[in-house]
Amino acid sequence: MLTPWRIRWAALLAVGAGLVGVFAFPRFGFWPLAFVSVAGLSVAVHGRRSRTGAWLGLLYGLAFFGPLLHWTGIYVGPAPWMILALSQAAFLAALGAVLPRVQRLPAAPVWIATAWVLEEAVRDRLPFGGFPWGRLAFSQAESPMRWFAALGGAPLVTFL
Repeated sequence: MLTPWRIRWAALLAVGAGLVGVFAFPRFGFWPLAFVSVAGLSVAVHGRRSRTGAWLGLLYGLAFFGPLLHWTGIYVGPAPWMILALSQAAFLAALGAVLPRVQRLPAAPVWIATAWVLEEAVRDRLPFGGFPWGRLAFSQAESPMRWFAALGGAPLVTFL
């Protein structure tokens, strides 16, 4: 049973991990923080039910996409910016629901990486051709991982 303290800790970890992820992307460019961000969400959802994982994924997504996409509010106003951030966070809510299940499987790291790649693939295509901003691979433009993009594109970089 989740105590209020444990769920608050997990929520704080999910929000913190989402915020940390923003600093891995251009403008800041601290690419190693992408790994910290992914690990933070993975720890936050570990051992949880899928429903709780979905809420934690949503919190992570809002903390990540809100600041990452802040520039859109300059051009279209705050309401469309928030709607865009929420719509993108919904995909991470789905990922948050899946992660607790795949973490229990043999070869869990492979399944976790596969889940991230699938989440990004769906988000990049839905709706209306998708919205590829915020792909993990895009945070690795200055890292040694960028060379893997020549072999398998952004999906391989995200997977690794």
